[in-house]
Amino acid sequence: MPWYNGDYPPSFKNQPKYIRDKATEIANEILQESGDEGLAIATGLKKAREYFEEHPEALGDDQPDPDEIREQYAIEDDSDTLEPFDDENEHRIIDMDDPAEVAYWAAQFQISEEYLKTVVLLNGNEVKEIKKYLSV
Repeated sequence: MPWYNGDYPPSFKNQPKYIRDKATEIANEILQESGDEGLAIATGLKKAREYFEEHPEALGDDQPDPDEIREQYAIEDDSDTLEPFDDENEHRIIDMDDPAEVAYWAAQFQISEEYLKTVVLLNGNEVKEIKKYLSV
């Protein structure tokens, strides 16, 4: 779902307005191209910050320094989110017969083991598909 008129992803809420607006603009473009909301959100924020680092003149005279903003509004560790990450786990298959692996992935997705089993029944046991289902 595209974001317009002050509507933006919750992960953008603590960002300065100029970064939030640029991130929303970028995220909408990525969403239109890929259809992947998680990818759009994560990439939008990253690219917006890069844009203002590369184009500080776009901030105007009344805007704070990007370095100060980065310190004040740091991107928190996203290990507790379901936003996309680039690694070999994207295409990994969860062995549902291995209790340790079930426990590991339930913790990674921050859901109960029972709920993970339900999600796997509905969507298969590929990490990428489970992430997509949980992010909706």
